[in-house]
Amino acid sequence: MSCPYEYISDARVSELLSWQSVFEAAERALESVSTGDAYQTTRTKLRVGQGFNFVNVMTGYLQDEKYGGLVNLFFNPFRGNRNLEPPLPVVHSDITLIDENTGVTKAIISGGEPMRWITPASSVIATKYLHRKSKEVLAIIGAGNQGRIHAIALQKYFNFSEVRIWNRTASKAEHLVTELNRGLNKPIFVNTNSIEGCVNGADVIVTATHSTQTLVQKSWIKIGAHINAIGVSSITTELDADTYRACKIYTDYKEGAEVELKHIKNFGVQFEGQIGDVITGKIPPPEENAITIFQSLGMAVQYCAISRLIYDLHSAK
Repeated sequence: MSCPYEYISDARVSELLSWQSVFEAAERALESVSTGDAYQTTRTKLRVGQGFNFVNVMTGYLQDEKYGGLVNLFFNPFRGNRNLEPPLPVVHSDITLIDENTGVTKAIISGGEPMRWITPASSVIATKYLHRKSKEVLAIIGAGNQGRIHAIALQKYFNFSEVRIWNRTASKAEHLVTELNRGLNKPIFVNTNSIEGCVNGADVIVTATHSTQTLVQKSWIKIGAHINAIGVSSITTELDADTYRACKIYTDYKEGAEVELKHIKNFGVQFEGQIGDVITGKIPPPEENAITIFQSLGMAVQYCAISRLIYDLHSAK
């Protein structure tokens, strides 16, 4: 008996996607929370037994002719996987794309590549609407998967003169810089020896680490800079409290912020609103000299948009 639905692998997703199409999908998803076309749950976490294995689930429906879809996203960090023989990836993710008229599964899409593309694409759109000054220097804190792909996506869209990369293990940043400079007429990507040296004078900053310690201090950040804060923890922040107090803070969706960002509100700050409300004009953009933060959580309708894009491209080919 043949499988009643498609399985679309990470390798296939990588073949299908282009940055321009993903930027467009990300903007529609962010906008949808303001236009009333987004229906989604916040992240639900289940601990599996007494260990450190978790299942995270988000469900969403995006009502849109081009990017509409109904999905369940499963994001499962199982720390013991690295100790298996042979070892497995610590994180496994799948997206179930469902027919919104019948409830029947249309496709299972491996979640690794969609997550790698949609997260930086959302940061690009946030930067587009929140940062109103020239964009010459980009600072990336963290040379892991999200640091790498943010460097690629933001450089693709904005064409910075210099992209600085810092990582706690310096050799990892050096290797990434070498990779990203390969084939360029002149080197644009540089590694820095300190976080302060990376951030100082940067127009746009990305924090994308799993650090349990505060990394960035307010005194290092220039007036008018924009920060995409990707590494979200329920108890710690990569930015210090003074940075949050000095900035205008925006989120992808308010329901998620109310659940997952209480520790940031405890700094005595208020969130300005959702990026989608800036896109639609429901709230004004920040002043040119404001320091802004996009506190990225990730939301289900982002995966609706990118899953529909992937499914349609896959079906057409």
